[in-house]
Amino acid sequence: MKKEVNKLDHVTAAITRWQSRLRRAANMLAKLEKQRKRLAAKAAKPKPHPVEVLPVPTLLRELSKLEPKPESPKTEIDTSIPAFLQRKKPDPVAEQIAQEQAETKKRKTLGRIATMKAKKSGETRKMPLTGRAALAAIRNTQ
Repeated sequence: MKKEVNKLDHVTAAITRWQSRLRRAANMLAKLEKQRKRLAAKAAKPKPHPVEVLPVPTLLRELSKLEPKPESPKTEIDTSIPAFLQRKKPDPVAEQIAQEQAETKKRKTLGRIATMKAKKSGETRKMPLTGRAALAAIRNTQ
């Protein structure tokens, strides 16, 4: 009984293994078929004829034989900005908002500079004041 169960497991494992191999082989066949079609289509296209390259003196002679084309009248190109794209005078509200944004940016910059200076001088690593020193600092700030 144990041998039959063992054989059954062995056969099941073999089936699984061969099915995966079958899938891989089928996928590879499909891939190769597509590649063959691409190569056959590429081979069927006619190749362009090579262009004859003339030496420079011959080329200059040939170019000098050509007649120049008559110049066509040049038209004036309108480079003005269309009315719907022209900028108008900004609203006072927009100006106020821009001014507030500039002030905020300036305050942030000053704060960032102060933080960098404090780090450089070591102020950020100092212990907080306690006792009389703290009271003196509070009195001096008021």
